[in-house]
Amino acid sequence: MSLAIRGSEGMGPAMAMFAFTIWQSFCTTGIVYGWQPLMLILKQEGVYSHRCGEGIEDCNSRDIALNMVFVSGAMANILGGVVGGPIPSPKVGLALGNALLLVGSLILGFAPPSSDALWPFAYFCQGLGGGIVHFAMMNVGNLFGRKKGYVMSCLAGILGISAMLYQIFYGLYFAGMSRQSLFVLHSIILLANFLVSMWLWPVRPFRTGDRVIFEKCRMVKISSEASNGGVGGHANAGFKAILKAAATAKFVTFLIFLASQLWFNRCLMGMYAALLQWKNRVFEDHGMAPLNFEHHLSLFNMSQGLIGSTAIPMFGFVTSRLGHRAAPALITGILSIIWLACILSVAEWPLYVLYIIAGWHRQFFFSAFLNYMTCEYPPEVYGRLLVITNMINGIVVLLQNPQLDFILNSLDGDFTPMLVVMMILASTLTALAAVAFFFERQGAAQAREAAEKDWNQAKENDNDNESCESEETKDTDSDSIDGKKEVSDRSIVPPV
Repeated sequence: MSLAIRGSEGMGPAMAMFAFTIWQSFCTTGIVYGWQPLMLILKQEGVYSHRCGEGIEDCNSRDIALNMVFVSGAMANILGGVVGGPIPSPKVGLALGNALLLVGSLILGFAPPSSDALWPFAYFCQGLGGGIVHFAMMNVGNLFGRKKGYVMSCLAGILGISAMLYQIFYGLYFAGMSRQSLFVLHSIILLANFLVSMWLWPVRPFRTGDRVIFEKCRMVKISSEASNGGVGGHANAGFKAILKAAATAKFVTFLIFLASQLWFNRCLMGMYAALLQWKNRVFEDHGMAPLNFEHHLSLFNMSQGLIGSTAIPMFGFVTSRLGHRAAPALITGILSIIWLACILSVAEWPLYVLYIIAGWHRQFFFSAFLNYMTCEYPPEVYGRLLVITNMINGIVVLLQNPQLDFILNSLDGDFTPMLVVMMILASTLTALAAVAFFFERQGAAQAREAAEKDWNQAKENDNDNESCESEETKDTDSDSIDGKKEVSDRSIVPPV
């Protein structure tokens, strides 16, 4: 006996698959963005300490080497969409992604602190594996019909929340667990997720209208008639069509905006420890108390995941009321200006504001990216444009380490020039987004006026037609009455 699930007729098997997807996403997809607490663990373990002189705990060379570990993972996570995109089977994607994550975890647990190459390689494996797993699981939303949007928002949000995994590891580490024990635990979780995924997921991805049943201790996919037409359900877009879409002013403008916001966020995430050290020097110059380094790093990491997820309903409200083009870009730009102003200010309390605003900013620009691409382009074009955007984004992230090297060694750790350049760029992009939003709303208002005018004209025409029909009906009724009266009069005329 089997339990069939479709639409809202009970959500047993579909909800079980969604719940496991959320759990696996938390353990894998965006864990590389929880870099700050992991960096504290690695520093405590003496990773890259050999780059500093004897008896010196921290130095620029060590900070740059550690930042390269984060850059490797962040870049690989973005490239996960490039690698995972061509994989036609979610089961294959999940197997490959979990295998890469397992390799990365074992290296992070057992690599010697003196190694130079193993640490960035391990984080690269974790970032790439997480990106592939995220891409492979996205089709689960097709099981939920009209509620697909909520499912996709949850998957986007859990990618940010997964950065909390290393915050949990940080607490366990300072509670007494060794680095080796932590990553053995993570490896066991990854292995268990791999086994469940091989049992749970079908070979082919879910399409719109598919349903799942639980039968003979297995999940069984039942394809709808609409999804049986082909493997992808999408036409194959030609190379010329992709180049034509990529060469438009619309796509280029969007790509510049996306790359800029990604640069802001990834520099903040990867360089925040060095930024706090710079803030401490600024505070000392102004006679202020130094910052609690670990306290601020922990708050920053938690805010990127937990506080960022609270922006999901706000984003949904904005796009439903104001559209998916200019409005999300405008709000994203405003958020970037606010957190840049917070980091430039000479006081501690704006840092707490930064943790909230930066978390919202990250969620907004990531959601704006996915929403814009899926709304503006058909699936066969969107998938290939995603490869282009992810390659550009990967280059942007990769350039972060040379920037940090230049700031620490050539500018003596002064982040002011970089932050001022960011502020100028953010203000310019936000102003352009405001202009675009103004014209977009003006065009929408004109369209509404034209539609209202057409509707009123149509209503007047309907009223005129009804009036004419009413007059004709009256004339017809009058003739009918006269005819009946004539017949009646004739009937009472006496015969001659």
